Amino acid sequence: MTEALIILRSIHFAATILAAGTVFFAVLVAEPVFAGTRRKMRKEFDALNHQWIWLVWLALAVAVVSGACWLVLLTSDIYGAPIVEVCFHGGVWTVATDTRFGLVSTFRLALAATLAITLYWPPDGRDPQSFLNVMRLLLAALFTASLASVGHAGAAPGHAAHLHYDSDIVHLLAASLWIGSLVPLAMLLARAYRARGKAWRAIAAAATRRFSGLGVVSVAALLVSGSINTWHSLDSPADLLTTNYGRLILLKIGLFTAMLGIAAVNRFHLTPRLAKRGALRALERNSLGEAGLGLCVMVLVGILGTMPPPGHAHGPATDIPADAAFVHIHMAEVMADVTIVPGRIGAGRATIRLLREDFSQFPAKDVVLTLTSPAANAKPQTHPATRIADDTWQADKLDLTQAGVWIVKVIVTTGARNPVLLDAPIVIER
Repeated sequence: MTEALIILRSIHFAATILAAGTVFFAVLVAEPVFAGTRRKMRKEFDALNHQWIWLVWLALAVAVVSGACWLVLLTSDIYGAPIVEVCFHGGVWTVATDTRFGLVSTFRLALAATLAITLYWPPDGRDPQSFLNVMRLLLAALFTASLASVGHAGAAPGHAAHLHYDSDIVHLLAASLWIGSLVPLAMLLARAYRARGKAWRAIAAAATRRFSGLGVVSVAALLVSGSINTWHSLDSPADLLTTNYGRLILLKIGLFTAMLGIAAVNRFHLTPRLAKRGALRALERNSLGEAGLGLCVMVLVGILGTMPPPGHAHGPATDIPADAAFVHIHMAEVMADVTIVPGRIGAGRATIRLLREDFSQFPAKDVVLTLTSPAANAKPQTHPATRIADDTWQADKLDLTQAGVWIVKVIVTTGARNPVLLDAPIVIER
């Protein structure tokens, strides 16, 4: 199960980065470079742009399919049931509509479909290309940034949660702008190499210089956001050597350094020599080499997403009755320990303990617990909770009608911020 999840995550992240990066390259690099050229070169650009559109469509299709498989695999893991069973007996629908991961996945599906439609829409006088470009850039950016909602970002209290989440978004966008643009850049360089004309060499040089400028911005953003993410994920620098998570981070840093080395050769050695066909060919190969290293980074991202960061580790809860159902939910700003006694079919009582990351009391004003049974099309039960201690709430008269994996939601409101929603599966025994 873990190996399949790693593969799906890696494919999903790589397809998302490629789709967004191709859009970024076409709009921010290629379009401005070809804008002042003659009609013949504009036709060449249209042909290249058509290939890039197909590349984006293919990447979006892979992202959608891998995302759907990711959702199904996660549902199968939650319910402890075969994939066929959760697909045909309502499990997938419950996870898709009643959990944060499912809602984010649905939102990303809508973004992918909308972006694909805008790529199909041909520009004309009534619908200026500049408007379409803005729409494509916005949709591609949202499609990439929404990945932050399904990662480790935000698992910290207060302002630190927002900083981690925002830095993860910056990290994803910067990776798309640099790594995701390498394949369309290589396609442009390959076309220039085959053309053998001075005009194409000038285009290749201008596009490379423009991409290089954006690459510098991307690298700076990756360095800053990556440092913030690492600081939030690790307890101390020693974790880089003493934990598997930290060693994978070190490997990721090594791959990033290798990509920087190739990028430096491209920028300072090959780009000034693009008048020679050999330099053009070498630049194309180096771009594909960078893209290959970027794919290795995506595999590491897929692995890291299945591992708990050392900085987010917590000790096991204590004083849990032997017959209780228990789940720990760790979200932005607040974490909850939910205990249902007894954890089997029949009447039950839920105890909810709300804490910050540093285990201090979370200032909740109202708490509502909802439970959704494994039954298809089941309506959630809603139970307002009563405070019984400074950090503990209780909900009574739970009606646990069926054994299996239920979805528990805790809605926490305070007087100073929007409600916080925590959700997770919990197992009720027979």
